[in-house]
Amino acid sequence: MEVNIKQHTIHYERYGSGPELLFCLHGYGERGQDFEALANHLGHRFTIICPDLPLHGKTNWNDHVFELTDLRNCLSELAKKERFKTQQFSLAGYSMGGRLAMEYAEHFPEQLRQLILIAPDGLKINFWYWLTTQTKAGNRLFFKTMQHPEWLFFGMKWARKFRLLNESIFKFSHRYLDDPQQRNELYKRWTLFRNFKPNLQKLGYNLNKSPLPTLLIFGKFDRIIPPKLGQRLKAGNAGSNSIIVLEAGHRLLKPQFASTIAEYINTMRKR
Repeated sequence: MEVNIKQHTIHYERYGSGPELLFCLHGYGERGQDFEALANHLGHRFTIICPDLPLHGKTNWNDHVFELTDLRNCLSELAKKERFKTQQFSLAGYSMGGRLAMEYAEHFPEQLRQLILIAPDGLKINFWYWLTTQTKAGNRLFFKTMQHPEWLFFGMKWARKFRLLNESIFKFSHRYLDDPQQRNELYKRWTLFRNFKPNLQKLGYNLNKSPLPTLLIFGKFDRIIPPKLGQRLKAGNAGSNSIIVLEAGHRLLKPQFASTIAEYINTMRKR
């Protein structure tokens, strides 16, 4: 299914037919369809809308940046397309999608009934991400490195040898760096989403000011987004947060975890 917004075309998947609206934002290099297993356990309660984010899946995004206002417009248009008139909805985000969801909750908490963060990116400032997306010199270096990554591979090899880079991050990095097309997409995507930078202090304050039920789900063996990072957000919103740690790594949208995650979501209180 698709919805047109100005010169853009947003592709999305819809699951379930429940009376409540739930938007799901996927992770880097993935698609809205990756929420299917989880959505199949929630469809009695929610109508679940899972868009392909810009530069992912079948979405056609004709711009060099994706801002918070763009995300808000996309969710608003998708709600209209699905004939939901409610001013409130629940929002879930996995990995990179979690960073977008936190930014949304930071600025528009009154629109949300529940916030579900699954191994969310954005709980810690990554120096390399900051350098390559927030500085002109870093972004130029990033672009050139994606064209000629030899020095980066050499550095990663030695960092791994001296245990400065753990095996999980080493493999995760090579997944997106070994192929020239993947490197080109990495540069474009990181640059496109560069303005999503959630302020955890402000987010925690806003969530606590008007308590928003928030569920944080992590994998016990996740070396990309370790569970301990969840405490940074819980501290600012202690009254409404729940942190769940599963016997898993970073890939929490696998079918074997779907029923467990859905159970936690279904038992959340709502605002």
